[in-house]
Amino acid sequence: MAKKFSAPLERTARLLDLVPYINSHQGISLRELANVFAVTQAQMTSDLTTLWMCGLPGYTPLELMDLDFESGFVTIHNAETLSKPRALAFDEAVALILGLDLLRSSISAERTDLLDGIDRLSQRLATMINLPLALSATSVVKQDVSMAVAEALNSRMGLEISYHSLYRDEISTRVVLPIEIVVSDGQRYLSSYCYTAQDFRQFRLDRIQSATIQSVLQEIPKNQHQDSSFTSTIRVLIPTREIAERFKLSELIDDLEFNFQSFSLQWIERSVMASGNAVCLQSPPDARKSIAVMAQTMLDRYKAG
Repeated sequence: MAKKFSAPLERTARLLDLVPYINSHQGISLRELANVFAVTQAQMTSDLTTLWMCGLPGYTPLELMDLDFESGFVTIHNAETLSKPRALAFDEAVALILGLDLLRSSISAERTDLLDGIDRLSQRLATMINLPLALSATSVVKQDVSMAVAEALNSRMGLEISYHSLYRDEISTRVVLPIEIVVSDGQRYLSSYCYTAQDFRQFRLDRIQSATIQSVLQEIPKNQHQDSSFTSTIRVLIPTREIAERFKLSELIDDLEFNFQSFSLQWIERSVMASGNAVCLQSPPDARKSIAVMAQTMLDRYKAG
C-alpha cells in the first residue's frame, strides 16, 4: 500500500513551524513530534530529511541547519534565523484578506462549503491583525440599482440613472436603454444606448447611484450604430513600451504622428492624460480643450492642498 504524504502547501507550512518548535523542544522523540503535528512517523522523517538540506544561501555545511534524528530523538542547531514561529505581517495579512474577498466574489452561492471556509479564514486573519472584516476588494452595487437594471433588461424598458463619473469627478443624470451586462477586468458594466449622449455607452454598475424604470423608445435612432467611432491625431514625444501597448502601435519613433480610432472620446482623453508628457493630442480640438481643463483642475487641487 502506497504511503500517503501531505500536499505541498500543507507541508511547507509545517516545515516552517517545525524549526522553531524543535529549537524549543530539543531532544523530543520522533514519535512525539509526529503526534504534535498530526502526521505519521514516515511523514515526519521525510520532513526532517528535507529540513536537513535547508539553510542560508550558499548551502555549504556551514550554512545548512544541523539536524540529528537518526537515534529517534530530534535535535537542531544552526537554525537561529528560523527560530521564531512564522507570523504574517500586517501588509501580508491584508493582502490575503483582499485576495480571499476576490475569491469569494467568483464562487457560486451554492458552494456554501467553500464560502464558509473563506469566511472562517478571513475572520482568523482579521483577528490576528485587529482588522475589521468590513475591508473588501470587491465593489458594491446597490441592491435597488441591481433590481432596477435586472427589471429593465427583462422588460426591455429604459432607465433614468444617476451616474458618478470617476474621471470627471461629477454626477450626471442620464436616460439609457440597457442592452446587456458585460464583465471587463473583474468589473461589471451596463452596456446601453444613452439617449442623453445619443450614443452607445458603458456604465460601471457600482458607480450608478440610483436607477429608475422609464418608458423609452424601443428602437435606437437609425443614425446611431455600434461601429461609430472617433478619430484623433496623436504625436509621440517619448516612445515607450507603455505607449505602444496603449495605442496598439507595432513600433515607435520620436515625433511619430498617427491617427487613432476609439468608440469613446472620453477614452481618448483619459488615455492621453494617462500617458503624461509622452504624447500630445493634435486633434480633435474639443478633446484638446477638455484635456487642458482637466489638467488645470488637477493642478489647482494640488496647489490648494
